[in-house]
Amino acid sequence: MNTRKIFSILLLLTLLLTSCAPKLVPTIVGTWTSTVTKEDILRVIPGFDQQYLCESTGTFLWKFNADGTFTIDQTQLPDCPAPANPHIEDKWSADGNVITFAAGTPDQETYEITINGDQLIFKTKSSDCVPCIAVNTANPWKRVK
Repeated sequence: MNTRKIFSILLLLTLLLTSCAPKLVPTIVGTWTSTVTKEDILRVIPGFDQQYLCESTGTFLWKFNADGTFTIDQTQLPDCPAPANPHIEDKWSADGNVITFAAGTPDQETYEITINGDQLIFKTKSSDCVPCIAVNTANPWKRVK
């Protein structure tokens, strides 16, 4: 067999193997934080109801567990009262770079995620929760080490 044929076969095998290999997505498992201000909420959702701004602002700590559960804890901003529900627990699942929260429930939300180093960015695909969209997409989330 000549060198050209061998090279062609190796090139073809390489292309086949790389096209069939699973795409590796950086893991979301771990703890992430983001601080969201009233100005952030209004930038994302300009018509956001003013009376609910404090409920949707603060410093958020989001923990994604490997078992498909998550928690979110919220600490209020200095000029806001404590939120009515500062702790949330639910389930998550991912398919590539698409993450779904509370699948199969009325609270289901789907986002496209991008993880770049220690930064997590959400882009809304579907959600009926306007405050959730505002909080999740207002700023990049930073991995807590």
